[in-house]
Amino acid sequence: MCIVTVLNHGLRNGGGVGDVLRKPSKNEPLFPARVVYDLLFYFIVIIIVLNLIFGVIIDTFADLRSEKQKKEEVLKTTCFICGLERDKFDNKTVSFEDHIKQEHNIWNYLFFIVLVREKNKTDYTGPESYVAHMIKNNNLDWFPRMQAMSLVVTDGDGEQNEMRMLQDKLSSTMRVVTTLTSQLNELKEQMTEQRKRRQRMGFVDVQAGASAAAAVPPSAAGGNHQMYKT
Repeated sequence: MCIVTVLNHGLRNGGGVGDVLRKPSKNEPLFPARVVYDLLFYFIVIIIVLNLIFGVIIDTFADLRSEKQKKEEVLKTTCFICGLERDKFDNKTVSFEDHIKQEHNIWNYLFFIVLVREKNKTDYTGPESYVAHMIKNNNLDWFPRMQAMSLVVTDGDGEQNEMRMLQDKLSSTMRVVTTLTSQLNELKEQMTEQRKRRQRMGFVDVQAGASAAAAVPPSAAGGNHQMYKT
């Protein structure tokens, strides 16, 4: 009872238990001990212990508030289902808000879990049986971790666009190659035609020389032979 009384009156008074006790006279022999007792109670209980308790309470609430803010920040910037951050949806056809509200709606997953737990096992479909087995084993591998169909479709569209660009470049290159090939064939044909013309012109010159030699009179040829003989 003495401890309860001391704590009751001592904690509720700003100066400690000394405020409710009888004030001793300075001439009493226990006056110094009373002063020391009052000061120790004031410093230990009022200042140190109470401040420690208040500090622990304040720090606890501060930690709880900080943890709550961190969770709210994570929920605002990260998808709860797949774990993808907001910046992954920058410059994409689907925004982060549409992703968490439609594609990976947390309530849809919760409703599906409730459905699997309440539905008769004999009526399970293949995916429902798989999810029920994973839930029973506390396994979250059925969640699409770091994956989203919208990002896969967007990446696929980008790859298709790149393929189209490459095909267009390849087609234009093939057209240039075809044009150059046709020009080269025409040039070869022209060179072949010129070669044939030169051959024909040379053949005509040979025939003309042979015709001229055949046209010389025999007498002229014999006279010349006699002249050389004399």
